[in-house]
Amino acid sequence: MVLRNDDVCPQLETDANGIDMESESAHGSSSQVRQWIRDSCTTGLLKRRLPFLQWAPTYTFRSIFHDCIAGFTVALTAIPQGIAYGAVAGLPVEYGLYTAFAGPFVYALLGSVRQITVGPTAVMAIMTHEYAVKGGAPYAIVLSFLAGCIELMAGLLNLGWIMEFISGPVISGFCSAAAVTVITAQFKTLLGLKFPGSSFAKVFSGIFTNWKDISLWDTVLGFSFIFFLLLLKSLTDMRKTCTTWSCLRNRHVSKVMWFVSTCRNALAVVLGCVIAYSFELYGYHPFNLTGEIKSGVPSFHLPPFSFERPISNSSLSNSTDPGFELVTFETIVSNLGMGLVMVPMIAILEQVAIAKAFSNGGKTDSTQEMIAVGAGSIFCSFFGCLPLTASFSRSSVMSASGGKTQFANFFNGFVILIALSLLMPTFYYIPKSILGAVIIVAVYSMVELDEILPMWRGRRIELIPFGTTFFFCLLINIEYGILIGALVHLLLLAHEATRTKSSYVRYKKQGVGERIILRADRNLYFPSVERFRQALGKISSERIDDATPKTIIIDMSRVSEIDHTSLKMLKAMLSSWEKGGEKYSFVNVSVNLEKNMLSVLPAGINILHAPTDTDTGDSEDMEEAGALLAVSITGKDTQHV
Repeated sequence: MVLRNDDVCPQLETDANGIDMESESAHGSSSQVRQWIRDSCTTGLLKRRLPFLQWAPTYTFRSIFHDCIAGFTVALTAIPQGIAYGAVAGLPVEYGLYTAFAGPFVYALLGSVRQITVGPTAVMAIMTHEYAVKGGAPYAIVLSFLAGCIELMAGLLNLGWIMEFISGPVISGFCSAAAVTVITAQFKTLLGLKFPGSSFAKVFSGIFTNWKDISLWDTVLGFSFIFFLLLLKSLTDMRKTCTTWSCLRNRHVSKVMWFVSTCRNALAVVLGCVIAYSFELYGYHPFNLTGEIKSGVPSFHLPPFSFERPISNSSLSNSTDPGFELVTFETIVSNLGMGLVMVPMIAILEQVAIAKAFSNGGKTDSTQEMIAVGAGSIFCSFFGCLPLTASFSRSSVMSASGGKTQFANFFNGFVILIALSLLMPTFYYIPKSILGAVIIVAVYSMVELDEILPMWRGRRIELIPFGTTFFFCLLINIEYGILIGALVHLLLLAHEATRTKSSYVRYKKQGVGERIILRADRNLYFPSVERFRQALGKISSERIDDATPKTIIIDMSRVSEIDHTSLKMLKAMLSSWEKGGEKYSFVNVSVNLEKNMLSVLPAGINILHAPTDTDTGDSEDMEEAGALLAVSITGKDTQHV
């Protein structure tokens, strides 16, 4: 068989072209990858991801002094709160202190806002409590590790936009319910009662059942210290109010009052220890004391991804000891369940919200804050800590104390380390009722009742997601409460999106006849298709004079997007109008919207573009579109459908 050159060459030419195209495509892809790497590996990005590179080169001895003072002051608040939040989480109190010292070390290097300090909070503690009841400290530590991994990945993948689906009313309802739950749980401590359960319903039923066992000494001490803490908290407000007292206008007196007010929790703990120890010296034991707290710095080790725990039934085949069972990592993850979603989400919400609050109107790097809190939670889990996030109260102290850089967090953690090493035997004498008082005074401001009146005066419908979230979190479960509240608010928004309020106006133009202009008030998506179809059907069925020709004009000036379902409805409606001999046109249509419309609608439909600044004004269509827009906006006979 003989092959001619003209039979072979075309194929060779085609193969050569294909090879060239493939090589060009590969070259283009590699160029894009190199360009992406070049854009990613910049000095600016490195400084954003390692913020200490921004302030370290200009760090001075003066900054060290201010940061040391601020860190020490914050530690005086963090130590009693750490002890208290460890108890709220249902764990030995030292776990709260472990979280209070380890988290600030990481934020000192990775944090982007100098006023922020991280550690245990009331919300994180109450969310951890549910899982600590199931599996003790190992569950809380693994939760911290896994939550940190999720937070870190969310930051690296820029997934912060997911948090935008949690609205303000839902967050307010959640925070209020969490605060009420924490306060309610502390009433059991204030009254000196001991019974299982820490939820709102269980605590109140337990108090009612065990009211005969109320300890008068603990009750009096607890409520006295609530009054004492509130008094010290209001010292700065008293200084501003009592302007007639000349001594209060002295700068040194003002600083002393501020310092006393700021360190009120530490003063309460120290005073409580003195009171309890004094009674102990004379052989009296009227108070429920914190008891022995483990001293020393915790060892650095892997989180307990599997562990053994005692069981009553020793017949399990996987137990290595007759009285113990092996809890595997799969079991831990299964038991944590929704906590692996809700704990990271709430931690990110708190972290970013507090960072924005202290940014003084400046730009907040939400991605870096997510990375910082995620890395902090992972690092803390190696010391046996709870999940952490930013603390508003301690961040306020940091801001007021004059910290110059994020390095103030290092001094904060260092002071707590010293307390762990030297002061734990002293904390044996802390009355539990005083810790309850510290927690109540710290979290009562989280009950956002002041948000109800603005919502009532404004959009009352937003009280529905607020109330739904509050009551579900309070009475059922915190994790499911916030999910249900967010879902309710999204459903309300979806329902509102379907309630289109299209308006139309009639006018007559000499030589043309009657025109009806229908203006859509929003983008057209499938939930609102039926209402918009009814509006189109209404104006097409109305006819004042059969002898006068009628033209239906659909004003799209407020429409920038229209989905496929709406286009199919328009296509069916236009087809029925054409069969009935009615004329129609679309006006004030953007170029992008026209492209979308012509993907489904017939190519010959009459579309008038919206006039722009670059238009010369010579086009008759442009002038008519602008005139029709003016008529549809200012028409006196406008009606709503």
